Amino acid sequence: MFVFPLKDSLILKPLRSGHAPELFELIEHSRPTLRPWMPWTAQMQSTADAEEFIATAARLYADNDAVTAGLWEGERLAGVIGFHEINWRSRSAQIGYWLGASFEGRGIMSLAVRAFVDYAFIELDLNRIEIRCATPNRRSRAVPERMGFVLEGVLRQAEKLDDGYVDHAVYGMLSEEWSAKRPLL
Repeated sequence: MFVFPLKDSLILKPLRSGHAPELFELIEHSRPTLRPWMPWTAQMQSTADAEEFIATAARLYADNDAVTAGLWEGERLAGVIGFHEINWRSRSAQIGYWLGASFEGRGIMSLAVRAFVDYAFIELDLNRIEIRCATPNRRSRAVPERMGFVLEGVLRQAEKLDDGYVDHAVYGMLSEEWSAKRPLL
């Protein structure tokens, strides 16, 4: 797994078992902002749950099925980003991400997404990256919009959240498009 410096003290690096307490603490402190969009937070109730998530991420990475990284600001975990699953036949992947509440609004996730898209197209030789966001989640949608992803459509009632079903905006980026846009970002 890579360690990728973004800028200043921001880096992407793999989550390890020893990071479970910090991961759980970040989720716990960020529950009010994560819970409306991330239903998995209801199942993340202990450090053991965080350890299980990290172990699953490591296993999927070892099987070449997914990539998950922690986003670190200095020694503090700020969030998580990853390819949920990599479709090697179609050479595509979907990026998912979340940021701790105290790290929002500073452009950190845009830097991480840019690095992941570079990694996908340059290192993994993928052809397509997709990002799906709940349509009312403006902060999450702003990331692919800033990066020049194309809004390809809306999937109706694509996910069940606590308050009912929510539509997903589907954003896509092709390798050839990224090559043209990247120098402008």
